[in-house]
Amino acid sequence: MNERIQELIKQATHVEEPDGLFPREVFDKEKFAELIVRECAKALDDKLANPNGASMAWCDGSDLLEHFGVKE
Repeated sequence: MNERIQELIKQATHVEEPDGLFPREVFDKEKFAELIVRECAKALDDKLANPNGASMAWCDGSDLLEHFGVKE
């Protein structure tokens, strides 16, 4: 996994201390999914805003896979 996904995992994890018991880390799956969707939208917006000199930038799934460091 790339560093960006690791950062999203950290953002979706918080520490709970139920009734003064031992603290525990809780992973919020819904928050993680929301962060990924937001990151995907940002990646596409960035790609379209900076098409490397082309008049139109086309994005596809491989752009998102590359952004998140996922091998095809």
